[in-house]
Amino acid sequence: MRRIEGATAQQQVGAAPRGGNALVVLESAVQFSDTARQLGSAGWNPIVTCDAERAQWLASIRNFGLIVVCGHSLRWLSQVVTELRPVTKAPVLALSPELEQRQATMLRLGADMVLASTSRSELVQSAAQALVRHARINEPTLRFLEAEDLTIDLWARRTFVEGREVDLTPTEFDILRLLMTRPQIAVKHDEILKSVWNWKYTHERNALRLQINRLRNKLADDCGQVRFIKLVRGLGYLFDRPVVEFGDDGGSARAGTAQESTTLVLARMLRSLNKSLIGAQDRPHACSLLVSAVVASGVCDGAAVFTRGVGVDQLRLVVQQGMPPEWEHAVAAGIPLTESCLAADTVNSRQIRSYVESSQAATRYRRSSRLMRVAQCRFLLSLPLIDHNSGWGQVGFARRTGGAFTSQESIVLESAAAVLGTVFNGVDEPAVAVC
Repeated sequence: MRRIEGATAQQQVGAAPRGGNALVVLESAVQFSDTARQLGSAGWNPIVTCDAERAQWLASIRNFGLIVVCGHSLRWLSQVVTELRPVTKAPVLALSPELEQRQATMLRLGADMVLASTSRSELVQSAAQALVRHARINEPTLRFLEAEDLTIDLWARRTFVEGREVDLTPTEFDILRLLMTRPQIAVKHDEILKSVWNWKYTHERNALRLQINRLRNKLADDCGQVRFIKLVRGLGYLFDRPVVEFGDDGGSARAGTAQESTTLVLARMLRSLNKSLIGAQDRPHACSLLVSAVVASGVCDGAAVFTRGVGVDQLRLVVQQGMPPEWEHAVAAGIPLTESCLAADTVNSRQIRSYVESSQAATRYRRSSRLMRVAQCRFLLSLPLIDHNSGWGQVGFARRTGGAFTSQESIVLESAAAVLGTVFNGVDEPAVAVC
């Protein structure tokens, strides 16, 4: 089956669509060519494919606001809807010229609405908006904050240390949440008081000190050693460890079959990716394979690998895909390791950095935030590339829309980065060319 999947002009410049991403699955590109145009004019970013298997893959790993299936054949329509329904909770709009004969079957198989493919453009657009308005979209949003063995669930307001739940009062939880959303940045006393106590008692620091001490004791390690929260004398408090952000795992809210399907899809991807990395000719080839694979699979919209040469305190771009020319031009001269930049900090600290909203990185990584605005990327995952001797580079993954990287997706990308980091361990650093 011929694939016509490609980027619209809006995608190429990285502009964020008003309606979000819409997956459009066509039985015939010729007969249903107007469907994507109609959605695009309504503010959607249509991703079009004529490959049913590809559609199932994309729906299982990405979060679409809407799925539109267009076809003549009842058999084809039934097959596509049946395969898509278990892997996504996005609303499905089916379009078929033989409306009355298809409605009952398509609705029974999982379509949320069925319209005639000859319907006026205004009706199709309005139906799409109505579906999204009333649907429960399975889009990951920021839910978990994690630092070493500490995890907090922002939705359930639960806190875990080494997998054991810690009972925090509402005030203690709010203080911890505030500090963890601004890791390694001193937060002033008055700012904590205003945020946690809703602008009351802004000069009452004794109450804050008492809450902080109780919170520290509850988060202490097995030896009773206080950790995580430090006093910055004369200023306030800071959370002194790197924090990784995770979106809600969409799979966990699905039925067992759907969750299992998504896990298996990602597992197959990881096996295939690791096999290709191990078989790569050299390190630059392996970098190119990783970047191409994750962007082509739809796991992310853009990816890039930076590396440092022996004795060089600067990162240079090795390969990128999915990022606009303006972004590539901005990093072409290299990134000093001494600069307060996300990529440089990842290499220096050898720690994972993840942001559900790239704007949250602006206070610490101004250049990185500016570059992500150029690329219109909102969701970031930055991983160190480490061999047995040192950290030799960084790989970054970015999304423009569709929600944050879930923990399942993060595990796949982290595993692939770990293989890339060590597969050519001990070799001399190759000459770097900006691609």
